[in-house]
Amino acid sequence: MTIEIQVINEVLEDSLKTIVKSFAQDGANIVTAINDTKGKFSVEATFIDPGPQTNVTISGKMSVFGGPQDMGVGPNEDLALYDASNVGTAPAGLFLAAQPQGTTGLARRLDPGFNYLACRWDYSVTPKSFLRGASVTVSANGKSVTANPADWGPNVKTGRIADLSPGLAHALHLDTDDTCTLRIPLPEGTQMEVPDTAPVVAVDIRAVTAAALPPNMAQTLIVITVFGDKLYMVVSVVGSQDGGQTLLRSVAGGAAEALLNDTIVLPVTPGPDIPETVAGELNKAVRKDPAIISGPAGTAPTSTNNARAKMFAAARAFVGHSTRNVPDTQNGNLACAWAVNEIARIALGKPISEQGHGENGLSTVGLFDALRANHTQLASKNDARPGDVIIAPTIGVNHGHTGIVGETNGGVDATQIFRTVRAPPPSRRTSRSGRFSSTTRRMGCRCSIFR
Repeated sequence: MTIEIQVINEVLEDSLKTIVKSFAQDGANIVTAINDTKGKFSVEATFIDPGPQTNVTISGKMSVFGGPQDMGVGPNEDLALYDASNVGTAPAGLFLAAQPQGTTGLARRLDPGFNYLACRWDYSVTPKSFLRGASVTVSANGKSVTANPADWGPNVKTGRIADLSPGLAHALHLDTDDTCTLRIPLPEGTQMEVPDTAPVVAVDIRAVTAAALPPNMAQTLIVITVFGDKLYMVVSVVGSQDGGQTLLRSVAGGAAEALLNDTIVLPVTPGPDIPETVAGELNKAVRKDPAIISGPAGTAPTSTNNARAKMFAAARAFVGHSTRNVPDTQNGNLACAWAVNEIARIALGKPISEQGHGENGLSTVGLFDALRANHTQLASKNDARPGDVIIAPTIGVNHGHTGIVGETNGGVDATQIFRTVRAPPPSRRTSRSGRFSSTTRRMGCRCSIFR
């Protein structure tokens, strides 16, 4: 038995209702639409045969990647499935014997003649540990070749379903944007959850989310998954002072309720209200994290005063830094937690929180929890000193924000705050990216301060 995924690219948001209805009528069990960051959506319809599944088949456009000549990947870029800690477990021949000159990452060290590929793997169905030992069958032009998974990709905005090694593409007589079919094996005994009902087909997305989201804020639909009569969706909302993501659920076309609120809610963790299959579908909107570290790590502080001084100096030096390229933060507009973690890493040797994203956590909820567990919360805002961390945690639909305290000569009512500044509304927008900045403002009533 198989799981088959059909893909349609460049779908307008206004057409999603029609596309979902069409796939549902064709017998799809799950339909997911992912924002391609270019104003359109890639729609994936999953058809599940009953009983144990043995493989997933997916067809679509391809491209090539990897090897010393691939200038599309950074010289220090590693792979989603391999890094320095497990490169020794890779199939023989996947990597060149010597690291190409001027590089340190594994992406350029791939042997372009070896048969490898990247795909947007659903790790909840095919975990990384399984993929490192799996063989995928790639078919095109009447030929089939087996290949080893090496990386995650390509980005959904490319409209492609796979990146192949140059040697694999040559063996199948493929050029960029030609069509191929992947047959991906599944772990023994895999059986995806099948909704009890057919996907709901008559949902006006904006109508069902209206009551659950804050008014007068720019909204961006990131990803939706239709699972039986339930519609799950992640929406980013951005205002001048507040912003974040909300995971909503609508049942049988009714008004949506908020299940999660945070600066960043992706990747989603399964739970009582979020089936594992749904979490896996929503997490297809999560991109592979590129190398976005902006400077070398500092050394551990010798005292509390030393820590504050180093944080203040690092924050001041960070002013003007663009957060546009921080993944999953809507062009940096939701990168406040990342910026505070990065300043701590530069100043003190490690970030405050790594929740969800390895190097630097993106969640203000995770940051607040780490501060509360490992740092001292000040009893009064009047005690704030330059280098302390100020944070307004996420409460209900009020998304959190965080920054670094600067000069406090003006007291509570006029304190310098280092923080990411969100892009202005479209009518006044001159830049589409977030930026780390310094402003003088009052420390709000929701704020807590830690050192």
